[in-house]
Amino acid sequence: MLVIGSRVAFLFYFLFSLWTIRSNHFPHSNLHFVWFIYLVTLYFVAEKLYSLFMAQGIDLTFAFPLLLFIYCLSLGGLLLGHQERLPILNRAEHFAIFILLAYIVWIFFTKYLPQEVWKDHPYYTALLVLSVTALAGVCNEIIELIIDQLFDTSYIGEHLDTPLDLLMNTLGSGIFLSVRLILGSAEHKRIAD
Repeated sequence: MLVIGSRVAFLFYFLFSLWTIRSNHFPHSNLHFVWFIYLVTLYFVAEKLYSLFMAQGIDLTFAFPLLLFIYCLSLGGLLLGHQERLPILNRAEHFAIFILLAYIVWIFFTKYLPQEVWKDHPYYTALLVLSVTALAGVCNEIIELIIDQLFDTSYIGEHLDTPLDLLMNTLGSGIFLSVRLILGSAEHKRIAD
């Protein structure tokens, strides 16, 4: 039910996004049709990964509502023209998105990879999660650059936008991982006592 509900919500999300591109209800909107195609492509990649993992007995159903929330944060920022008008919103968006992304990757690693490795070495797990999320952030910035160059859009803001985005991505992942490691350490100590 969760996946079906998420798919229906994504359908409404994409229909609303198309409507906003074609309407002029959001005068500061930075949403471009090419970015819409990018988001649709990412969604279908997520669906394909979900199918591949389900075939292996790995259930990532929990990730769909989180992914929808990430998409909604991104859409809200784009509709408000966050790059030019509200750069602090763009930073907050990157921070929040990467907390959620780190959570999804952490759950995947701790639930479906060999338990003795991840339970005995939580710092290695954290380093791996940080690496995966950092790679996702860098890939996103590269895609923004390519879209800007090919389609004359402005997804990369002025001045220090890319380094600040990457910093907020890392801070979001790092905050999640720090809290997770502290909670895990406290739980491990409680069990040992």
